[in-house]
Amino acid sequence: MRKKFFQFIVFALALMMTSSICAAKETPDQLRTKLNDMSKQVLTRMYEKYPETNAAVRNSYAYCTISASGVKLGLFGDDHGRGVVVNNDTGKRIYVKMKEASVGVNFGAKEYDLLFLITNKAAWERFISGNIKFGSEVSAQASDGVTGGTFANATIIANGVWVYQLDKKGLAVELSFKGAKISPYKNLN
Repeated sequence: MRKKFFQFIVFALALMMTSSICAAKETPDQLRTKLNDMSKQVLTRMYEKYPETNAAVRNSYAYCTISASGVKLGLFGDDHGRGVVVNNDTGKRIYVKMKEASVGVNFGAKEYDLLFLITNKAAWERFISGNIKFGSEVSAQASDGVTGGTFANATIIANGVWVYQLDKKGLAVELSFKGAKISPYKNLN
């Protein structure tokens, strides 16, 4: 059992490294197309799992979809993802990357989707500037305490920013402190 688990972790690390190398060979136009397609897939999966997100996305100031994966080994965990931020008012698209690190008890690997709902212009400006940093948590329902708004099954991560997470595959056991940062791609925007 331990040997299979170790093989799974090694395979997951190799897969992540290979996908990073392959992504580096794509042209900016190819990568933008790939990220736009991935964004549509994330939205489709979210709408199936959380039907209320369809209206929430349409009614928010902006939204961001990220497809991510992570590997947790011993005391440290590393997650990374990439995606698209879309301003519903202007139609502007900004391509972003996410990096998350964790310290604590970490074992496993998983792939997951994130859907961020950005409720106002100030939150949009912070989000696209790369100044969004947050810690992860789990919540069934959250309220921002300011506007009285609430998104069932979402977690508020910053003033005006909510997130839904949907695990796709893998298994990870975590008891840790996490920090994440989302920042724009310089060569795609």
